[in-house]
Amino acid sequence: MQTRLSLRYTGPAVESGLMDVYQASANMIAFSEFVVAAAKSTYGDQTDARAEVAGFGRGSFVTDIVFSMAGPAATVFSLLTAKDFQEVIKQAFELWKHLKGQPPKGIAHDATSQTMKVTNNNGQILQVRAETVHLVFNDKASDSVRHFVHDALGREGVDRIEIATEAEPIAAADQDDAGYFVAVRPSETVADTTIRMALVIEAPVFKDDLKWRFWDGSNSFFAAIIDKEFLARVDAGERFGKGDMLTVDLRIVQERSGLKISVERSVMKVIEHRFGQEQSKLF
Repeated sequence: MQTRLSLRYTGPAVESGLMDVYQASANMIAFSEFVVAAAKSTYGDQTDARAEVAGFGRGSFVTDIVFSMAGPAATVFSLLTAKDFQEVIKQAFELWKHLKGQPPKGIAHDATSQTMKVTNNNGQILQVRAETVHLVFNDKASDSVRHFVHDALGREGVDRIEIATEAEPIAAADQDDAGYFVAVRPSETVADTTIRMALVIEAPVFKDDLKWRFWDGSNSFFAAIIDKEFLARVDAGERFGKGDMLTVDLRIVQERSGLKISVERSVMKVIEHRFGQEQSKLF
């Protein structure tokens, strides 16, 4: 099966021929990778999808790319058509705009229509195909769309991007939408542990909701202090000096979003405050 898609950029810089050739090539590659990811989301990971440049238009920067797709199971392609593939791409752009650059607040499966209901952080719901959700949360697709949509529209003189077939436009975005085309995959907690550690205070903080900086003997890091009793002592004027050490129960939470892992540290309980230097008494 073959489908032909056009990638079109418009704006003053494009019309005057000032789009950088290296950037144009990078956009084409990113777009091709995105469409290949869309094919795999629509027809399955075993789909063999290839992209070939078919031509360039004049006036605006237009790239025609022919995508050839094949799979080990012919029944998949007999049930799904190029229209299904194009609909997944269309809905993916709608979903990125719907989420506005943030992970969804909720996702629910609609068994009646075999679709997914995606709720954004404003409480609005968008109903899309499961293949669309899979594509938008795909690491490769997110990285590709950031290049050929987010970064391209962030350049001066590029106002709009459009993806179209020979018959009709499929999806579009303008400069106001550029910030939405980033990774929005929800994060998941992969580890949540609490350990007792001795930490050297590098930078105490006496303002609410700000993190202290500690040294654990190997690494320097920031951590919020949750212990209300200790914070009350700080507010009452507990003194801190160079080399002071806290023995604490430290909670370490690791979260994964796609291939990225983030770490959040919190001091849940301060067991002991050890002073770095003994103060000599004056007689």
